[in-house]
Amino acid sequence: MRFSPVLRFLTSNGFYVHIKNTTPNWQPLLSEGEKIIGYPSSLRSLVNLKYLFNEEVSTLIGYLRKLVGTQHPLLKLATNMLESPPKAAHSRSVLLLLISKAAGIPQKNYQADMIKHGIHEHQRQLAELIEMIHLGILGHRGIVDLKENQSDLEQGNKIAVLGGDYLLSQACGKLAEFRKPQVVETIGNAIAELSKADFYLKDKQSLTSLTEWYQLTALSVANLVASGCRASLQLVDHSSSFQDQAYYLCRHMIFSCIMYNEISQYSSLLPKDSSSLTLYGTVPINRSFPFSLMKKSSNESVASEELNDQQLLDQCREQCLKESNKALILLQTNFDQQSPATTLLRSIIQRIQDGLVSKTVI
Repeated sequence: MRFSPVLRFLTSNGFYVHIKNTTPNWQPLLSEGEKIIGYPSSLRSLVNLKYLFNEEVSTLIGYLRKLVGTQHPLLKLATNMLESPPKAAHSRSVLLLLISKAAGIPQKNYQADMIKHGIHEHQRQLAELIEMIHLGILGHRGIVDLKENQSDLEQGNKIAVLGGDYLLSQACGKLAEFRKPQVVETIGNAIAELSKADFYLKDKQSLTSLTEWYQLTALSVANLVASGCRASLQLVDHSSSFQDQAYYLCRHMIFSCIMYNEISQYSSLLPKDSSSLTLYGTVPINRSFPFSLMKKSSNESVASEELNDQQLLDQCREQCLKESNKALILLQTNFDQQSPATTLLRSIIQRIQDGLVSKTVI
């Protein structure tokens, strides 16, 4: 499977795109999650964040208009942000707030009007900031290498830097307003890890082991949301041990979802004409989960058909099952078992495990 530069840009770090392939349709579960947390989390709502209403954004939009016709990847990102279909729900904030709701809020002197649907207002703001940080990093990763006679793309690179810097600076400024130094430190470390992923992506064009897949996925996707879960519990003064449990629960769930996405994508047992929405995007073959289990050398390439090997896919299913079981064990410890958020998180894990056992796509 070969991707264009624009498609690679949009998919490699979790941005939603429609692909003609066999991928799980997570939308019903995400929609149910939005109802539970009382929070619309689509990209369209993110664009309307009150944090972004000022003159600087108007200037940025003016620059974006100049990109029309240049085919810069940043323009494709902006188009998808503004015109994404209603079912393009953003999973990061939904997962973060579901785990926050499942964790509950300690009995302290919090104002009642600050808590809605079992979630503190600061936790909702944090979820929005996590989305801002993610988009800021995507903007930076939208920079393209310029060649001769490509001066029209230079403006796009400048806007990618400006837009990314702006989103990150705004997010960091809002984090400071929580007046929780540990929250700033937690998210700051997550941003640093996202930056490390850029170098890892450049150095690792092909993965040679499962360990490398875990490292790449953690740096580029999982750690930001998991750190958001840790920070969310810090905002309401949960214990450090419970913060750790929320962090690792989120990581195991993200790993499980991405593994299952890629198993479904390459499995020949599934119908080839379905078109659905991936939870965290799709990636080139040489950075995929199944490829990492093939133990190929860093400069060795394979065709997508080679990943349809049933023995390989069974190994993938076994590893995904282990990952989902870790998430299930954590979910059954300390989290509110009566909460609808816990029930939905358990349902997500169970749907993955059912699909693994039956070798079908959910």
